Amino acid sequence: MQNQTIPLAVRLIGFSAHEVGIFEATFKVERSASHTYFHLPDDSLQDPDVYIANADELKALAALSDVGPSDIRPALLVGTPEIELPYERVERPIRWRKLFDALEKLIDKRDQVLATLDASGVVLVPERRRTDRVDLDLTDPAEYKAMRRQPNRSGNVLIIDQTPAFHQFVADMLSRYHVTVHLASDEAEVIEACKLRRIALVMINTSAADMDPYKLCQAIKKYRGDNSTAVIFLLGSGAVLDQEKAVGVDLDGFLNKPLTGNLLLSTLMKFLPLTRREQSKQKKARKPIANVT
Repeated sequence: MQNQTIPLAVRLIGFSAHEVGIFEATFKVERSASHTYFHLPDDSLQDPDVYIANADELKALAALSDVGPSDIRPALLVGTPEIELPYERVERPIRWRKLFDALEKLIDKRDQVLATLDASGVVLVPERRRTDRVDLDLTDPAEYKAMRRQPNRSGNVLIIDQTPAFHQFVADMLSRYHVTVHLASDEAEVIEACKLRRIALVMINTSAADMDPYKLCQAIKKYRGDNSTAVIFLLGSGAVLDQEKAVGVDLDGFLNKPLTGNLLLSTLMKFLPLTRREQSKQKKARKPIANVT
């Protein structure tokens, strides 16, 4: 009986839309010896398991350097870079079997490192939220201030859903960080919650009945005009994000369901700095590690 495998998320960097399409189609029909892969959309808040970068594009290499690949989130180059880089590489034109073999090697090493860290009780730091570098000559301080998005460091979480199960799951997860999780089922309750409480993050289940998630996101952003409240969508199986609408209503990102607890917590940590601070306190409170030198 064949063992089930969990698909691994791949972040593609520096490839054309045509090439991305080829990767997506190939991932659907091909696999490595023991893993399957899927392309992670740029707007997804999910952390990748591996990066694949176009080595022929200097901007792609700069972007790869910015996210900082490691043994935990390794990188694979496609093509020949102009400078020597410490990453696995496959030549162009792509030979897909060689590419999957290279991925298999990286993921096997990653699994070994994760197993070691897990046994040591080490907490992993999630990928930074990605933002395009701004290369502008800003002379108006007000313009610069408007571009910056400061997270609400003492805010709570608001979940938009019509069933309490997910709300309770998140509430239990964040209780140790002293973050309150509220539940709302319609736009009126959402706006009322934003009026009465400090809301740092709103999570909208897009499959909730009788609710336009894009309109709701726009209403939240309009009410919280200082950009102190982030909004992300929870997309059900088969749901597709309307990129144009999402940009138009200033959506901060999305996650695909079902969600693992680790993925959900890492996403919350990106928007709730208090959770990171509390985790740091807990780590300091542990027994110090002895110097073995």
